[in-house]
Amino acid sequence: SRQLSLMQIRSLIFDLDGTLIDSSDGVVDAVNFAFRQMGLPERAPEIIKPYIGYPLEGMFADLTDAPVDQLYRHFQTRAIDSVVKSSTILPEVSQVLMELRAQGYQMAIATTKIRIHVEAIVRKFGWEGLFDAYVAGNDVGKVKPDPEAILLSIKRLGSHAADSLVIGDTENDILAAQGVPTRVVAVSSPYGGDQRVKALNPDFSISSLSQLIPILDRANGKTTVTT
Repeated sequence: SRQLSLMQIRSLIFDLDGTLIDSSDGVVDAVNFAFRQMGLPERAPEIIKPYIGYPLEGMFADLTDAPVDQLYRHFQTRAIDSVVKSSTILPEVSQVLMELRAQGYQMAIATTKIRIHVEAIVRKFGWEGLFDAYVAGNDVGKVKPDPEAILLSIKRLGSHAADSLVIGDTENDILAAQGVPTRVVAVSSPYGGDQRVKALNPDFSISSLSQLIPILDRANGKTTVTT
């Protein structure tokens, strides 16, 4: 990505869960609802949360032998209410998004969440004016770590891989960006797994989203004044 680093960054593509929001309580609730509907025991939150941001089918296959398609259907029935209702904005996120918007960056969300959830979450937080495009899990044939969601985000922004930057908290975000390839920032996840993410050598690693602004200032040749 050394040649990429010579280009200015104009477009920002954000993962949603663990990067901008925390919907883990609603995800745990919907997963356990699905298990109950199938007569299966519930699982503790600490077992479910590390799977957030990854495809649901993989989690169900890891945790049970029950039919994944039926579990998925039960999950979505419950999640329409529980995931959106439980979602909270991670610290500093709204201020950072508004600042980036004011600076003229184009912004997209690329997530494994289905589109109905993405749109409801954006409405809930009043973010409609901040994002130029969304790519949801049901907009693509293959979800992250496949690069399709990032490529489609770039296309919907009318942008290019060379002037884009992906921001995410899981291995799938890093791998999807590297598959394009485009630059990628790893932000610490509230659900753990930071060591696995850092092992993939993202271009930048940050512990909170507010650290994104100085990275962009440096990449775009703006001088930052420190006091």
